Amino acid sequence: MAEVDLGTYLSYQNVLVTSENKLVYLLAEVKPSAEIGVGPAALNIAIALDKSGSMYAAEKLDYVISAVSHVVDCLRPNDLCSIIVFADKARVLIPSSQIYDKQSARRLVRNIDQVEVGSGTEMLHGIRAAMDEIRRNQSAERLNHIVILTDGLTLHESHCKEACLMAAGRGISVSTIGVGDDFNEQFLLDIANACRGNSYYIDIPRDIPQIFEKELRGVQNVVVRNPRLSLRLSKDITVRKAYKVKPLINDLGALNTVERVATVPLSDLQREETQSILFELVLPSRQPGTYRVAQSVLEYDVPEKGLHNVQVARDITIGYTADAAQAAVVTPRVMAVVDAVSVFRQQTRALQFAQAGDKAKATQLLRSAATQLLQQGQSELANQALAEASRIDQGGGASAAGTKKLEYGTRKLTQLLTEIPLPPGTGQS
Repeated sequence: MAEVDLGTYLSYQNVLVTSENKLVYLLAEVKPSAEIGVGPAALNIAIALDKSGSMYAAEKLDYVISAVSHVVDCLRPNDLCSIIVFADKARVLIPSSQIYDKQSARRLVRNIDQVEVGSGTEMLHGIRAAMDEIRRNQSAERLNHIVILTDGLTLHESHCKEACLMAAGRGISVSTIGVGDDFNEQFLLDIANACRGNSYYIDIPRDIPQIFEKELRGVQNVVVRNPRLSLRLSKDITVRKAYKVKPLINDLGALNTVERVATVPLSDLQREETQSILFELVLPSRQPGTYRVAQSVLEYDVPEKGLHNVQVARDITIGYTADAAQAAVVTPRVMAVVDAVSVFRQQTRALQFAQAGDKAKATQLLRSAATQLLQQGQSELANQALAEASRIDQGGGASAAGTKKLEYGTRKLTQLLTEIPLPPGTGQS
């Protein structure tokens, strides 16, 4: 039995025979099997903490100290951990090591505010110091991971991204945590998305310990490494766009297709975690019959079992029919994901229009997104969208807090969906 389950589901099992091309959605879901029978990998983790002057406001640094102290307590005997603080410069508070004396480590963490690193924000120094600590003990047998926390804007964003991409190229994943309203959310999201990590927004500082615990528990439960999903497309089938939809929605844009193969790298898989991709496929007109659309191929590693480049494949087929009623039947599970992605796209475009000064389009899209959010039972996000629409309509522009709540909130919509059972015979899994 495979260590990973791969399910593929089309929005329609049948399409109408016409002379026009057809747009069909393909949802691919990946999850470790319940019988994977392997323990999580040991960690090699580096935590880079912003200690600029703004971190002293609203007890943010106090909550960070509490959170990191708890991380120290939760480290397993074989985990390696380093802790870095940065502002104008970076200092390694705890070098990469197995932390046996947790009491001494907690004492060092409690004294973070006494570490002199300046008052500005030069995240690049923190990233480089974290990479150096990871590389000291980097190993394919360990999960090599960096967590970055910040509450503000940094100098040299492009260099920070380059450094993180370099880390990702060396097998190091990167997660980001933004606190408050003053950081650049797109910058942190871009890093996490490109480096197979997670990105979090914390608007209330007292939530910092909870988010740190969630991130640590997640990486401590990774059981499948380096998963990558490929679509081997049949002739005349094209991928128009793709979205990562779980755990967070992320627009992957138009995928690069080489010899009719489109590949999406996934994040390392945690035990019981589902990751999924939504593809927009364009199908040509055909005569009635059943045709293969593509073959989905999942490749992955489980180093703890000595497994590398394991493959799981699924053929994806669709029917062409002259029966309009048959062609009108949709797969509700897929369409619920499509609706969530639609809301995410609307708020993204709305905020882009707002930045460009097009109030009319921005407010129209935000109000449309609010209507859909209400239909999905997301009243808090709907009210936030309406509030931002009113601000923009009155000439005030979108607020920093509102932008972040919508940006991160709509990315989580697929996490909030109720699991919809699949009709018998739907999809290939």
